[in-house]
Amino acid sequence: MSNKTVVIMMGIQASGKSSFCRKFIPDSYERVSLDDLNTRKKETQLLKECIASGLDVVIDNTNPTKDDRQRYIPILRESGYTIVGYFLQSKIKDCVRRNENRAGKNRVPSKAIAATSNRLELPDRSEGFDELYFVKISDGTFEIEKWEDEYEIR
Repeated sequence: MSNKTVVIMMGIQASGKSSFCRKFIPDSYERVSLDDLNTRKKETQLLKECIASGLDVVIDNTNPTKDDRQRYIPILRESGYTIVGYFLQSKIKDCVRRNENRAGKNRVPSKAIAATSNRLELPDRSEGFDELYFVKISDGTFEIEKWEDEYEIR
């Protein structure tokens, strides 16, 4: 294993990804997020800078499909990163409820949550993850479990 780590977050909007990052991912990790950067070009540039500097990184996007995740995994693997994935349980009704409590640009249309949910693919170690975890929110607390291949989306 390398001494550089990338954390790839996965889950639909309002599933708790950013809150999870604030609570569990060290501040020393560079946050790469389309919510902040707005374009793939800026995202790619920041990721390249992080790799060149050997920084630990957290990719805080929905990353709902294998293809979305493959945008990052091969280049990070080639660059010697340990790749850790966190899949947040994505129950639409819970995400819609949390989204309703968001303000401004952080609130997304409910249709967007449903559309991302329809594209959601469970991750698999074969994608290139060194470590993979399932996260659910229960009574406002994050519960983290080692990945089991029996998880279902719905």
